[in-house]
Amino acid sequence: MNFNFGMDMNITKPLLTKSELLKLVGIPESTFNNWFIRGFIPLKELGCVKVSFTSYKYSHLTAAYCAALSYHSGRKRSKYIEVLKSVFGGIAKEGSFPEGLTIAISSMGKGQDCGAFENYGEALRYGGNMSLYVNVGKLIKGAAEHQKLFKQQCNQK
Repeated sequence: MNFNFGMDMNITKPLLTKSELLKLVGIPESTFNNWFIRGFIPLKELGCVKVSFTSYKYSHLTAAYCAALSYHSGRKRSKYIEVLKSVFGGIAKEGSFPEGLTIAISSMGKGQDCGAFENYGEALRYGGNMSLYVNVGKLIKGAAEHQKLFKQQCNQK
């Protein structure tokens, strides 16, 4: 089953400030700044815009991306970042994704080997029991639901 964003909801629309993004994702500012400086977050592809010299507005898709990025706990995350950029870039362009979209990371989330799969069952078949499984579909769906609530809250003000 594919999850498709409706015409009224564009998950790449920049609505969040940095503090709102960090609160939503639950990561420290130092971690986010490290990822930002190292270029781990593809801002343009995820719909972020520069508001001033020092600040950006972030999309809900960026929040889901950062949440997914936080699952890799090892040092060898270059392959994982490639997979994330590919998956999230495709979602930003197409506006749809498999609801069960799962990424498997070897060595319980610390390894370099990883891959994206349409569902958890397929990921488990290839990853085995020594991998960490990130349900990216659920993260993105949660971000889309938060965006809907966020917009409603903004319209009530």
